[in-house]
Amino acid sequence: MGRATPDSAKKKVHLVSLGCPKNRVDSEVLLGVAMGGGFTHVDDASEAEMIVVNTCGFIGEAKKESIDTIFEMARYKETGSCKKLVVTGCLSQRHPTELAEQIPEIDHLLGSSDMMKLGKVLRGEADRIEVGTPADWLIAANSPRILSTRQGSAYVKIAEGCNRTCSFCVIPDLRGKQRSRAIADVVREVEQLVDQGVKEVNLISQDTIAYGRDREERPKLAELVKAVADVKGLSWLRLFYLYPEALTSELIELLADHPVVVPYVDMPLQHASDGMLRRMRRG
Repeated sequence: MGRATPDSAKKKVHLVSLGCPKNRVDSEVLLGVAMGGGFTHVDDASEAEMIVVNTCGFIGEAKKESIDTIFEMARYKETGSCKKLVVTGCLSQRHPTELAEQIPEIDHLLGSSDMMKLGKVLRGEADRIEVGTPADWLIAANSPRILSTRQGSAYVKIAEGCNRTCSFCVIPDLRGKQRSRAIADVVREVEQLVDQGVKEVNLISQDTIAYGRDREERPKLAELVKAVADVKGLSWLRLFYLYPEALTSELIELLADHPVVVPYVDMPLQHASDGMLRRMRRG
C-alpha cells in the first residue's frame, strides 16, 4: 500500500461552474474525479495547475458568460500557474470545433456527458476534443462527487435529458433523451448524503414531473418522492421544475401531508398567450 500524498504535494485544480443546479452536480462530479486523480481544489485560480470551466450554452447571455469566463481563466496560463485549461459542459457540447479553432488556449474540450473523461485528461491520455454523445452519462450513487453547496444542503439529479420537443429549446440536443434513475439508486445516494451531514435534498432534472416515463417499470414521481422522504435523518425534501400537467393526487398529498416534503412547487411558466404557447410547442 502506498503512502498518502500530503495536500501540499498534490497538484491544484480550480473549477468554475456556470449555469443551472444540474450543471453544479456535474461540476461536483468533475471535482470528485479530479480529487480522486490526486488533485486538491483551490479557490484561487492563479494557484491552480489545471482550471476546469463547466459551461452553459442554453441562451445567448449564458453563452457570452461562458466565453468571457474561458478567456478570463485562459489569462492564468500567462499570469498564474495554469498548465492545462479544460472546457466542458453544454457550450462545448454544442460548439466543440468552433471553440477549439477560436480559442487556442483551451487544452481539452469535454461535452455535457463527459465528466468521467476528465480522468483521461489527468493521465495525459485525452485528445484535445473528447466530446461524446449526450446519452453517454447518467449519474449514479457510486459516482465520484464532492459537494460544493452550503453545509447541510445538496442537489440530487433524478434524471438526465428531456423528451419534450419545445420549439425554442436545445436541451434535448445538449443533454439527450430522458434517462431516469432507478428509485433504489436515488435513495442510496440520498442515504450517503445524509451520512455526510446533509439535511436538505433538492430533487432536480430537466423535466422532473416526467420522471420514470422512460423506464420499463414506469415508476411514478410520487413513489420516488415517498422513498426519498422516508430516508432516516433527512429533514427537508424539495422538488424543482414541475410542469403542471401531471401533478397527481398522490404527489399533491405528499406535498401537503408528509413532514419532510416541503409544500413548494417550482413551476416554469413561459407565456400567458395560448397562441404563443402553441408556437412554442408547450402544453
